[in-house]
Amino acid sequence: MSRENVEIVRRAWEVVIEGISEGNLAAVFDEGLFAPASTFTPPQEVPGSKTYVGREGMIEFLRAWTEAFLDLRIWPEKIIDAGNDHVVAVMRQSAKGRGSGAPVEVRFGSVHTLEGGQIIDQRDYVDPAEALEAVGLSEQDARAEGS
Repeated sequence: MSRENVEIVRRAWEVVIEGISEGNLAAVFDEGLFAPASTFTPPQEVPGSKTYVGREGMIEFLRAWTEAFLDLRIWPEKIIDAGNDHVVAVMRQSAKGRGSGAPVEVRFGSVHTLEGGQIIDQRDYVDPAEALEAVGLSEQDARAEGS
């Protein structure tokens, strides 16, 4: 099941990225990749951070997040099977601040918990090492995994 979970997370990120560019902020729910009552928690460092629930929660977060940027690009750097129905995605984002025009380059980590072929929880971390640590892995483990 672990390889399947990695592919589900990879596909979910593809759909999120495509959905953002097409204005469908709930595309991952349309494709059944996220469970209807799934939860999403952005990094605690994000202003107003809270846990979002389900389709409407995802739309609320992504709308606020994407409105803050111009030329937003997000892509996976590595997707790692962490065992026990967990997958870690090391992600990159580049954009320009909407108000300032300042370039923004971010590398972050996401821990995905899966059940029954769907993501039931996603927690993001500012530092990918924190995401790895949350599932008992180190950056050395991630390098050895190579995805």
